[in-house]
Parts: sequence; structure tokens; C-alpha cells
Amino acid sequence: MKTNIQEKLLNFQLQKTDEVITSKAGLSIFYEVAIFLGVIDSIKKNLLQPKSNRGFMPEEYVMPLVLMFCGGGRTMEDIREITLDEGLRSLCKLSRIPSSDSVGEWIRRDNLLGTKKINEQLSKTIIIKSNMDNFTLDTDATLVETEKECAQMTYKGFTAFSSLLSFIADLDLCICNDYRNGAVHAGVGITEQIEYSNNLLKSINKKLKYFRSDSGGYDSKIINFCMKNGIVFTITADQDKAVKHAISQIKDNEWKPLYDEKGIMTDREYATTVHCMEKTDEAFTIVVQRWENPQLDLFEQGDFKYYVVATNDCERTPSQIIHFHNKRGNSENYNKELKCGFGMEYAPSRQLHANAVYFELGILAYNLTIAVKRFFLGKEWITKTISTMRWQLIFIAGKVVNHGRQLILKIHSNYFELLKKFRENIYEQNPSFASP
Repeated sequence: MKTNIQEKLLNFQLQKTDEVITSKAGLSIFYEVAIFLGVIDSIKKNLLQPKSNRGFMPEEYVMPLVLMFCGGGRTMEDIREITLDEGLRSLCKLSRIPSSDSVGEWIRRDNLLGTKKINEQLSKTIIIKSNMDNFTLDTDATLVETEKECAQMTYKGFTAFSSLLSFIADLDLCICNDYRNGAVHAGVGITEQIEYSNNLLKSINKKLKYFRSDSGGYDSKIINFCMKNGIVFTITADQDKAVKHAISQIKDNEWKPLYDEKGIMTDREYATTVHCMEKTDEAFTIVVQRWENPQLDLFEQGDFKYYVVATNDCERTPSQIIHFHNKRGNSENYNKELKCGFGMEYAPSRQLHANAVYFELGILAYNLTIAVKRFFLGKEWITKTISTMRWQLIFIAGKVVNHGRQLILKIHSNYFELLKKFRENIYEQNPSFASP
């Protein structure tokens, strides 16, 4: 006899089937875009080949991992979900998929430079396809908390790895990454990333016009490089002794009320003054915001609190500079999407080098998703996170059948038009831009 609870349970039965089905039909879109944009050819070109004919090819390691990241895998063991999805494997022609142990061995090999070259090729392709000429670079460091033995203590009091990331803000595109130990200062490597980004854009006749950074970028080398190369910068300034002295010289009648971008008055005021660091070649402007100190204490003496932005921007008004600089907060969203959306908060190995390769492949999955959204799905998809895309696109149930030597994907009518429109878009586009 059934209990009251059992009588309320859903009334259905389970049955086995030998039909080839998939629960992730939407992932085939990402694989097809990877083919179209030359990603798989780049993998074959830039990564180490197996030492024997029986070994896995580099694309047999990389693409299942990329699909796993896009599909929501959190650890390397989740690659088995791709292995078990026979329908998806049929669609993507993935006849062999390595085990998680094999993947662990592979990421410990000397593949870091090759994965960076793959991301560089994809970044160039996306930038060219955007048809834009001038770009804004946002640089920020993020911590990957871990208890791995090789991780080091951070200033926040826990062990972690750190990744310095630079994004083309106009496209939400991750253009370069430096994966290192958590004890490394956030500002280390920023100059090199700006130079790399500037050279990459120049190589495809594009321009790095703006650079934004938090106080990690407040360094004379960075400021000198930007000024020398005609890059407009806005950098959160350290409130050191010299900056505090400059603020103290601003007269009361020089402070103006700050309005937000909608014209609504805020509780802040702003003023500007000229400043120069000991090793900067030229002076620059600092835009200072102040607001009443809500609670005086021993460490925050004075009636006001301050936020300072260093800049060489001569085109915008001070309030416009403030609004422009505030948008660098999007870099926090990029970091969150990489770590939480694509599982990069996880470090699979005890070796820093192996974790760096794994993280670089996570960036490849992230950038591939950017391309899918911007160029093949439509404007309404650009702001969607990967979590939303899993609900609305990736986790589509389908049945894969062979009929008359033709592979057919049967899906519900609710998703038919979406996938049909995508395939029309990809076949209508000229693939010539895929080879910058």
C-alpha cells in the first residue's frame, strides 16, 4: 500500500533505450564555430603532436575540454559527460575522448605557449570580424583560491593562484592572460600586457586607444608607455603622500557637484589638478572625487573621503572621465564569468604550469562563446551569460539518426528555428576573415 507521500510523487516509469540521443545538442554550435573560425586548425598547428600513431591528437584533448567548460563542467572528471553523450559526439565527430587522467597528463606537457597562440589567433579573428577600429583595454588581476601545495599566500590571507587578465572592453574579449602565484603583486606584468595588446592590434591595423586600470596600474612605467604610444589612460591613483598633498591644495571653490550619466546629482563633488610622479616623463591630470566621511576614525581623518583617477584624457570633461573610468568595473564581471561561469575557480593540478594551460583553455572556451554570441546568434544574445545560454541554447534534447548517409538531428519545435537561424548565419558568412 502506498503512503500519502508516495501517492503525491510523479507518475511515470523509466525505460532503457539504445537510440542515439543527446541532452546537449546546443554544444554542437560551439564546435561548428570553432571549425569555421579556424580554431581547430590552429590547435593542430600550435600544439604538440602525439609521439605514436595511437596517441590522442591535440584537438582530441582541447575540444572536449572546451565543450565541457561551455556545458558547465566544474572539474576535469566532468569530461566523462561529453564521453557519455553519444549524440553530441556523433554531431561533432568526436570518435575518441581521453580520460580525465590522460587530460591531467597532457596539461602537464609543454603546451602553454601553443594555447596562447591559439587564443591569439581567435582574438584577432573576433576583432577583425567586429569591424571596429579603436579599442579600450581593461586590465585586472583575479585570485583563484586553492589549497594546492605550490600555491602561495596572498595579501588577503589565503593561498591562491593569481591571473592577470586583459579584456577588450568593446567586445568583452579576453586578449591576454598571465597565470602566476598568488603572492605576485597585482601590478606586475601590466606594462607587458599593454605592450602585447598594442602590438597585436597594430598587426591587424587596429588601434589601442584607451587603457583603464585599478591602482595596480598606477606606475610610472605604465603611464610613460601610454603617453609615448598615444594611449589615453584612466588609472585609479594610490593616495600616497604626494597625491594627498595635491588634494590639499585644491581650493574649496574649485569643487563642483558630480552628476551621474542621467543628469541626477550624486552625493559627490569633483575637482582636478595637475600631478607628476618622480619617474614620469610628463605631468598628467588627477580627477579627484570627494564625499563626506560618514564615520570618522583613527585611520580616516578628515571630513571627506577621496577617490582619485590619474589620466591624460584631454577630450572628455572631468565628469565624463569619471563615468568612463567607472565602467572598468565590468572587468569584475568578466572575471566572475570566467571563474564561476566556465569553472576557472578550480585548479586541477599541483603544478603551476599545468594549471596555467588549463586556465588558458578556459579562456579559449570563453572567447569562443563571445564569437558565438556576437556573430552567429544576434544582438539579443550578447549580454547573456553562459549560465543563461545553457538554459536557453546548450541543453537541448535531441535525437541523432543516420538516414541515407545523412546525419540528422531531430529536436523539439521550440528550438528548431533557433538552430536553423544559426546554421543559416554560419553558411552565409564569408570565412575569409577567419585567417588574419
